[in-house]
Amino acid sequence: MSDSVKKGLLATYSRLLRPLIRILLKHGVTYAEFSEVVKTVFVGVAAQEFRVPGKKMSKARIAIVTGLTRKEVQRLTDTKQEGRYKLKTNLSRISRVLTGWHTDPDFTGPYGMPLEIRYDSEGPQDTTFVRLVQQYSGDMTPRAMLDELLRVGAVIETDQNWYKVVRREYVPQTLAPDFLERVGNGIHDFIHTVEENLEKSGEDAGRFERTVRPTAGLKVENLPLFDAYVRDKCQALLEEIDNWLTKLEPPDAEKGDELVHTGVGIYHYVVDKDDEVPVHELLETKNNSD
Repeated sequence: MSDSVKKGLLATYSRLLRPLIRILLKHGVTYAEFSEVVKTVFVGVAAQEFRVPGKKMSKARIAIVTGLTRKEVQRLTDTKQEGRYKLKTNLSRISRVLTGWHTDPDFTGPYGMPLEIRYDSEGPQDTTFVRLVQQYSGDMTPRAMLDELLRVGAVIETDQNWYKVVRREYVPQTLAPDFLERVGNGIHDFIHTVEENLEKSGEDAGRFERTVRPTAGLKVENLPLFDAYVRDKCQALLEEIDNWLTKLEPPDAEKGDELVHTGVGIYHYVVDKDDEVPVHELLETKNNSD
């Protein structure tokens, strides 16, 4: 890799990391703690994706590829480290329940509108919340699922034991494990698309990735209007895509179907002015400053 390419990558990563580091500092995560996670990821990626064909990846070669010491690689590949930074969340199960309530013919009425449903009833074939959760959530208990959906305002109680879904998307509480998983997945998926497009072989290769922005900027007073417009239009588009996806036959592992995880993410950004200021301009310039 040429020196100019390396410098360009490092400059790009510096800009990429600013909002991520800001989140960490706001919540008391130190450089040492973050550095430990970065080292773990470096070792994991090197071990998985930089193997010589037909050979297992040695700790010595991981050290060479990553620039870490063999002692650090040995420590980071200790089996006790596995799963140390993994989050246990209910994000996917809750999202599946909301999608099922909006798309499953058993839980929708005329024009595809989701039905108001009872929590439970005597008949096993009745359209109930308990049956919905059992069908789409796996092993999460119906009561715990209902409590969470009520808490975030995705579901309301219309009468005793009757419930109505009022939101299709699940937006968990900030900094809860579900929210952190959602943020991590979104950033990971977007960066993976960028990676694919950096290495695409032709004009029509790679992944779809486009941005719309006003070239001259936007008046501050027009930002709320734009925000409302984006929320309305993008939510409608995402629901249309979700409806299309649910009509496809799901993969069946027992039939040998090959599975791929894919999707579409839409986000609205507003540039933080502080991110545009060089670090040296933010520092004190007193002669006696540390």
